[in-house]
This record gives sequence, C-alpha cells and structure tokens, in this order.
Amino acid sequence: MKKQYITGLLFLGMAGVSCDDGRLYEDQIAIPEAGRVAKLTGQLTGVGNWAEGYDVVVAGFAENNDFAIITKDVQVSADGQVSTILSGIPDEVTEVEFCVTNRLRKRILTFRQADLNTTDTIRLEVGTMDVGMYATIQEQLFNTTCVSCHGASTFAGGGLYLTSGKSYDALMGKPSQLVEGMLLVNPGKAASSLLYQTIDTDISTTWRQDHSNMVMSPTLKGVVRDWINEEKER
Repeated sequence: MKKQYITGLLFLGMAGVSCDDGRLYEDQIAIPEAGRVAKLTGQLTGVGNWAEGYDVVVAGFAENNDFAIITKDVQVSADGQVSTILSGIPDEVTEVEFCVTNRLRKRILTFRQADLNTTDTIRLEVGTMDVGMYATIQEQLFNTTCVSCHGASTFAGGGLYLTSGKSYDALMGKPSQLVEGMLLVNPGKAASSLLYQTIDTDISTTWRQDHSNMVMSPTLKGVVRDWINEEKER
C-alpha cells in the first residue's frame, strides 16, 4: 500500500512535558492512500470522435458486473501521447480496462484489459492505436465478421468491400445493389441505412447469405446505429 506523509506538529504535554515548556515537536504521520493505481500509456487517435453519450476511459469493474465502479476519462495531448492515471481503485475491483462506457458507466467494449497480478502500479501500455468510433466498428465488426466474404480475398460479395481503408468509401451514401432506393449508409439516418438493417433485422433472409444472426451483440449494434445517426456525409 502506498503511503503519503504529512508533517505534523505535536504537543507533548500528554507525554509528561510541561505545557509551559513551549516547545513544539515535528513528527511524521503515515496516512494510507486508499486503493490501487493504474496507468495508461500509448499514442492514440480517435479518442474524441465518439458520438455523444460514449466515453473512452480507464475503468475498474467488479467481477461479473458491466457497470464500472470507478472511471477516468482518457485525455490525449496534441501529439497523440496519452498518460492517464486512475487512482484510488478499491479492493472490490477485479478488472481494470481501457474501454468505452456509456453515460451510465456501463462497459460497451474493451480495447485492453490490465494484468492485476502486480503489487506495483497496474500498467496498461497500449502502443499506437486508433480508437475512433468508426475504427472500432471496422476492428470489432467488419474485420471479425464481414471481410471473409467482403474483400479479404479477391472476391467481395455484392461488390462491397468492407476491408480496412475501403469500407468507409464503399458504404457512405452508396446505393444498395440489393434493395432498390436504399443507401448502404444514409448519413444521420440509421433506420433507413441498409448496413444497420442488415445487422438488426431479418431483411437479408432472402439473400444468398442470411446475415440476421451474424451480429448477436446489442451493444455493437447500438454503436453502429449511433455512429450512422451522428455521421455526416463528407
């Protein structure tokens, strides 16, 4: 446990020194600083481009609980460097994460989880990362679920490339080849965007590939919805 020291002036009259002695004695009183400390370091982009209601944070969670006990917003310097310290982590915290939470401090998704098997500062050294909202959709949805059919090989289903560096331009404001009159991403309007309907409804059940059960996470669907609703065509 870390300790901080303050200098106190103690009257020693109770220890047999006369009150008229007039002398004051300096001593150091050890006061425990409650909780543990976690430090996030790295070079990050995209921290500030999440939709309203989302926060990029260092957070502490109790076991089997998605609501953070303690959080600290991640701040980035002008050159992208990050050094964020979360202090006062209580004993009931069993997981410390670099993650995204909503306004209720509920875990939405995790970038990194710390190793708590240490008696020193808990360290989250994340290197260079793009943690922007769209970059996260690319990493946690397209790269894990979609690119095997949409561009990872020489073939892209429906002519749609969802690989890194191509997906945004392929989606934004582009007409669907499957549903006449619908855009793949209609900026600001998730409900009328085929991308969102594909992961949230059964619209694809008559296509060559049924997509309706490919994305089971309601939180990830919510991130896609909120990104589209906040997005403006460039």
